[in-house]
Amino acid sequence: MHRASHAIEAANATLHVIGNGAPRFIAGFREDTGYDGSLYTDPSLEVYRAADMRRGVGAILHPRALLHGVRAMRGGFRQQKLMGDATQIGGVLIVTPRGEIPYRYMAREAGDHPPNEDILAALERVAH
Repeated sequence: MHRASHAIEAANATLHVIGNGAPRFIAGFREDTGYDGSLYTDPSLEVYRAADMRRGVGAILHPRALLHGVRAMRGGFRQQKLMGDATQIGGVLIVTPRGEIPYRYMAREAGDHPPNEDILAALERVAH
């Protein structure tokens, strides 16, 4: 998603990435991904629980997770190293300054991401 950060900024929004590894992993994550935007970490997983994001071995061993992995490799992405709880699955939330959540995408399994176009369309709806 960070590849769409310019489009996100053009929509008058800010991308914030929240990982779950130890704070010492932030520099390595930046190096591996090239992401230089807002980056936080929550090793306690409290943010993930508050957002009701999935967690568990079944989500990372799901057959679709393998397909997502193959797609990512074909796109040039490589898993570098594990930096956090591998069983925690993420998602995307759009949170307005007033705390409203007009867009919520909870990954069903590892590697499940919404299309950037869906996120940008939701940002456009929020702006109008």
